Amino acid sequence: MITLKQGIKLSAIIDKLDLKIKTKVENEQGEFEQLSQEEVGADLIMQFVRKAYKAEHEVYKFVAEYKKCSVQEAEDVDIVEFVKGLFSDEATVNFFKSAVTSSVQE
Repeated sequence: MITLKQGIKLSAIIDKLDLKIKTKVENEQGEFEQLSQEEVGADLIMQFVRKAYKAEHEVYKFVAEYKKCSVQEAEDVDIVEFVKGLFSDEATVNFFKSAVTSSVQE
């Protein structure tokens, strides 16, 4: 479950990193093709990894809040395990689906 406080922190991170949701890409023929959910998710993760330094402190605070640990302990959390756990949480998946839907409609 993501609490309201965690959702706000996550929203601030997404905003600060200026993540862009790409649902279509142009192919070699100049036509646009719909990306699968997996491709959209992989692109978001890559954008996050490339830009995470811009919201370093916010990320640590979010991880600490989510994992119920100190910020110092959050700095040493295994990122792969954290991301796996985060995205196995149905509430988190729904939060991102809502963010994707809102972003695409804008």
